[in-house]
Amino acid sequence: MLVMSDGSCIGTIGGGCVEAEIVRKALFMIRSNGKKSVRHHVDLTGEDAQEEGMVCGGVIDVLLEPI
Repeated sequence: MLVMSDGSCIGTIGGGCVEAEIVRKALFMIRSNGKKSVRHHVDLTGEDAQEEGMVCGGVIDVLLEPI
């Protein structure tokens, strides 16, 4: 998924709260002129997934990389 400086995105990593969190972190990286890659681990299993109203859950690792 490519996140643009205006917040628009090309592609998806699945939508929902996980994608919204990653977009927020990507925009912070863009706006703070981040230069190095950062790995984000998101774990939405069990009760966490249920609290978010997710039908599925799981674990995802996302690499944010400035280009």
